[in-house]
Amino acid sequence: MKIKTNYNKIIPGYYDLIYKKKKGIQSAWHHVKFNFVKHEIDKKLVHLDIGCGPGTFVGLLEKTKSIGIDISSNQINYAKKNYRNKNKFFYTYKKKIPLKNKSIDFISLVELIEHLDNKELSLLLNECKRVLKKDGKILFTTPNYFSFWPVLEIILNFISPFSYKHQHINKFNKKRLFMFLNSQNFNVIKMGTFILIAPFLAPLSFKLSLFLGKIDNFLCKFFPGFLLYAIVKNN
Repeated sequence: MKIKTNYNKIIPGYYDLIYKKKKGIQSAWHHVKFNFVKHEIDKKLVHLDIGCGPGTFVGLLEKTKSIGIDISSNQINYAKKNYRNKNKFFYTYKKKIPLKNKSIDFISLVELIEHLDNKELSLLLNECKRVLKKDGKILFTTPNYFSFWPVLEIILNFISPFSYKHQHINKFNKKRLFMFLNSQNFNVIKMGTFILIAPFLAPLSFKLSLFLGKIDNFLCKFFPGFLLYAIVKNN
């Protein structure tokens, strides 16, 4: 895959440190997001997280055999140092997923697909199909551009040390994501949005913010959340 942004320039463990901070909107955002995705993964499955960064999410799956891969060797080295154990493994991604055919039950791509163009994404998804077991599933999350996300992204580009302007090159809404996944011969079995107001209450109370993440899931049945999610199987 081509790298549109040099992700090795991101400080190793940057997003892991934000998660562990447990203070502020950005940290709450990652907590609410990971809690949502974690809920969808069966502890008994062999799990692969693509675009794992510093390994934070893989580290949260304590009772699951989980593998993380990322294009950034700096982040993988951080993940190995902080999260590798007998059930957690990390590898640098170089054109192919370094795993055997049909060896994975569940794959997560958490806020990754917006960083790839359609050609790159198709190549990656073909690799996902190769390593996925017959009844395996893939979970995608990505910013919902049919929500207030574009406004939030503009704000983040001003206040964050890393701009998303050149990182987010593929912009999805619910309809476009559904059509793209169908074009890749996936059967979409579950789809929706999540994250609405919960992280933004973190300055008042971090614990309250995390609790309200569950209420967000209900509210997103009526209002478009900031993030899309889809769970798919091979047709």
